Amino acid sequence: MQPIATQLQHARQALSPVAGDLAALEARVLASHAWGLSPEALVREAGSMRDAAPLLQLVTRRLAHEPIAQITGEKDFWRDVFAVSADVLTPRADSETMIEELLRQRPDQTAALRMLDLGTGSGCLLLSALREYPEAQGVGVDQSEAALAMASTNAKRLRLDGRSHFLRSNWCGAVEGKFDIVLSNPPYIPQATIATLDADVRHYEPHAALDGGVDGLDCYRDILQQLMPHLSPGALVLFEVGAGQATDVAALGQAQGFVLRAITNDLAGIARIVALETNH
Repeated sequence: MQPIATQLQHARQALSPVAGDLAALEARVLASHAWGLSPEALVREAGSMRDAAPLLQLVTRRLAHEPIAQITGEKDFWRDVFAVSADVLTPRADSETMIEELLRQRPDQTAALRMLDLGTGSGCLLLSALREYPEAQGVGVDQSEAALAMASTNAKRLRLDGRSHFLRSNWCGAVEGKFDIVLSNPPYIPQATIATLDADVRHYEPHAALDGGVDGLDCYRDILQQLMPHLSPGALVLFEVGAGQATDVAALGQAQGFVLRAITNDLAGIARIVALETNH
């Protein structure tokens, strides 16, 4: 048994090699999870004694580069907290740029839109979009049964299961009907680059959600070749892309008859979202 403040100090020091400047924050997150305390309670009860074992176990997992989100089983995204696991790509702040761009491109939030999320993973994109458009309905597609189960769990947690449906499909293969909005954050890491990724990603994120083929663009080609028959007139398609890929993805879309609406940077100034639109 040790005071919370002492254990936080030890955890911060231990986490420095993997967390760097975020070590203090990660120590607090892990401590909150270990003892079931809110961040406010950690401060309020800093002098109280707690069993050291639960926090030590979590710190040991983090020192093996297991992502914080997988240790705690959840990640903040947009306006909600999503359940996550090793079966899905951990939601990232970069991807919130897609929701921002959707709101810019389709400002009428009362519209009864039909949305399609290709490669839904945790469901964070689709469910965040549905949160912003209360009259919308959505379908999330993934090849992974485990990912679909996680997305369904999140839909129920957020009380959006009445407006969302999840479907196992290889992109548009099993998709029926037409959609007004398509969201997709497909695998876009070039195969040769995967070995150079941070250990947190390389060892713990699902490779199927990372591998974009030799040049990282295979999934965009596949999606764009299949997509047009599933779109309503004037439909909007939003892709998340990797660094340096935006102009290539835009060109692939234009080659399939789409009109480029926008290329949007994330908070780091990287071109992250390609917005395409049908011209019929």
